[in-house]
Parts: sequence; structure tokens; C-alpha cells
Amino acid sequence: MNTNNKIIKLKDNNDYDISQLSNDIDKSNIQYIASHSIENISDNILIFPNSFDETKDINKKSTIFNLLDDKIRTNNIMGFISYNNTQIKISSRFAVNDNEDYFLHYMLMKVLSLNIVNLEHSKDYDDSFDFLIYMFISFFKRALRQGLFKQYKLIKHNDSNVKGTIDINRYIKNNIPFNGKISYNTREYSYDNNITQLIRHTIEYINNKNRYILSCDNEIKDYTHQIFYSTPSYERNKRESIINKNLKKLSHPYYYEYEPLRKICIQILRHEKLKYGREDNTVYGLLFDGAWLFEEYLNSFLSKENFVHAENRNSKNGIKLLDNGWRVYPDFYKIENDNNIVLDAKYKRLNYSDSESIDRNDKHQIVSYAYTLNAKKAGFIYPIESNNYKNNFYIGKLNRKYNKYNNADCKIYKYALKIPNQNFRNIKEFAEVMNNIENKLIKDLK
Repeated sequence: MNTNNKIIKLKDNNDYDISQLSNDIDKSNIQYIASHSIENISDNILIFPNSFDETKDINKKSTIFNLLDDKIRTNNIMGFISYNNTQIKISSRFAVNDNEDYFLHYMLMKVLSLNIVNLEHSKDYDDSFDFLIYMFISFFKRALRQGLFKQYKLIKHNDSNVKGTIDINRYIKNNIPFNGKISYNTREYSYDNNITQLIRHTIEYINNKNRYILSCDNEIKDYTHQIFYSTPSYERNKRESIINKNLKKLSHPYYYEYEPLRKICIQILRHEKLKYGREDNTVYGLLFDGAWLFEEYLNSFLSKENFVHAENRNSKNGIKLLDNGWRVYPDFYKIENDNNIVLDAKYKRLNYSDSESIDRNDKHQIVSYAYTLNAKKAGFIYPIESNNYKNNFYIGKLNRKYNKYNNADCKIYKYALKIPNQNFRNIKEFAEVMNNIENKLIKDLK
């Protein structure tokens, strides 16, 4: 383990001069990460969501950050990366300090439906471990919903009921002189296998750090009991052996949700090694697509107000046009009598007091959505860290007097979701304030 690691702390959507970060940073490590697409270094990186088809801003050709003229430019990607003796942590730009990235924690908890009261942000260890646990809980639930993983396993027998392949060497060793028994082997489906053993070791490791964290809901407790009951051969001192037996990618047509679970388990069990960097020329880490995460977080409360969340990449909930031959996918929309509304979620930086910070293509898109839906109101929802802002910054009005189908004007706004930046004692206090902010946004939309 290399304890001389260099930790570089960044925030999303910011520019940094490398020379101002630290005097002893290995620039070659930064250049390596910046010059490779996520696809080329993804073998030991976990990406959330765990499918490129689900992400909004991350694709196979994306880079984690850009490097130009000794300047690092971050984007909507957050998380942590380690390469050799360099560790890079990218927090949300709303983090008050390095240890209180409450907004990122809060979004993850809302999207993953975690119990905020019982699963409080831990300060006993770095939050990269917290994020790994969040991912473990999510992947663990999704995998166990497919059923407990079973796999062919070699079973060694020594009795008189021969039904498999005779093991001559064991027979000679155990049954000479002849005692009426035959040594033989069979291949049988078993729930006690390398994958369930890996999950068991991970659960034991997490419980050793915080024995309450996997008791956040009844589903987790039930699945944990299933793993414990199904792994009677568990031995704590075999952890490294179990890890080595699970290094190969798992491909299964039915248990496909177990592959991301396998990867997160290995990340957790090797967390201390990854945290301090390993000089093996391999990139490790966990990445979050901020744009996707923010959109899913908005959906966690907008859906309760009858907003439809359309998903372009998954072709879900689109608006049908031209005799169903064409569909468009606004982020959120609501069809409500003559008060239709359409919204576009933006995680990237937008200035609160102007419309120039909005990309031209985004403007054209929201206008087309507004005309398509005959919306009375349209706009952009974005997070902002500034104290000086307007909840509803009026951008302009679409005049439809030449539209024979609907001559009502559509007003376009920027809706700022103000992320509180004062210090909080815990995530529960932060969540209470955020709940009030969400209710205020809903009221503004109405």
C-alpha cells in the first residue's frame, strides 16, 4: 500500500490551475486520466447509473475531466478516481467544505429511496466509502429481486451412494482398506458459491464499520438474512481468496444485475487499498452523472405533482406526433386542461439574472416543446448556490397570434432551486430545509 498518495480535491463545473492545487502533484497521472475516455478505463470504475443507455451527459467517449494548458476543467461528473499514487475527488459545487457535500448525499438518498433518518452521513470515515455503501444497497436490492444467485459447484462425497465421477486419489487415501465407501464428485446447483460468499464478506465488512447502516429498511434486512442463511461455509479469513475468485466479469443471461453488485463488492472490500492508491497502472473509482442524478432527483418530487418524466435514451413517456411516427422527449411536462407546462432540467451552471447563459440549442428546444404542447408556461429548472437570485427569472414570451390552434402566449422562466450553503449538523437538518425549498418550487410552478 502506498501511503504517499496525493489527494486532489475538485468541484464540478469549475476550472483549476494545477500549480495552485499542489506543488507535488504527479502531472503525468492527471494527464493519463484526462486523455482516456471512460470506455478505455471503465473496467475498474463504477458508473452510476450503471448503464450508458441511462446516463444523460456521460457516454463511452466522455472524459472524466478536461486538461488544457495546465488547467483542469471539470464538468457534470462527480465522484472519486485513483490512479497509482494520485487520488482525485470531485465533489458537487454546493459542498460547503470537503466533508459536507450534503447535496450530493441528499440527491443519492432521494433517487435510491434510502431512509435519510437512519442512514445519516457518516463522519467516521471519508464520504467516498459512504457513496460505495449507497451503491451497494441499490445494486444489492436490484440483484436479489432477481432471486438468490445459484451456481454449479463441485461437491465432494464419500459414501456408498455413487452418482457422480469417482475420485481415485481420494478413494485410495480415504477408503483403503475397503470400508464400503466410494469417493466421488458431483456438480450441483448451490446458493453457497463464490458470488454469495463475496456478498457475505462485503456485508460483514460494512457491518464492522457501521452495524446499523444495513438496517435502513425491511427489504435490506430480509435480503441480508437470505445471504447469511445461504453461506454456511463463510470464513472471515478467506476474504482475499474469495475476492480473487470473483475478479472475472460475470456474464449471466438471467442474473445480469449481479455484475454491478460484484464490482461494488470488490471496490468496498479493497477500499483501503484503493483509497491510498496502488501503483499498478490501473484506474479505480466511482463516478456519478450529475445531470442524470439531478433530473432523477427532481422526478422524486415532481412526479407527485403529476409531472411526466420523459426519458429520451430509454424512449419512455415521449409525446407522440405526426400520427405516432415521431416523438419528442421533454424532461418534464404536465398536460392539465389549458395550463400545460413543460420543463427542462439543467445541472450545469446558469446565471440567475440573464438568459445569455442558456445554450442556444437549449433555447430552441424549449421553444419547440412549448409549441408542441401548446404550453402556457415553460422553463428551465437548475440548482444555484448564490444567495442573490430570483425564484422565477422571466426570460420572455412566445407570441402565438399567428397560430390558429392556440393563440395564447407562453411565458418562459428560469426556475432556480437554491441549495442552502450554511453549515448543518447532519444530513437530516439539510433534508428538512431542502423539503421546504422543493415545496416553494412546486408553488412557483403552480
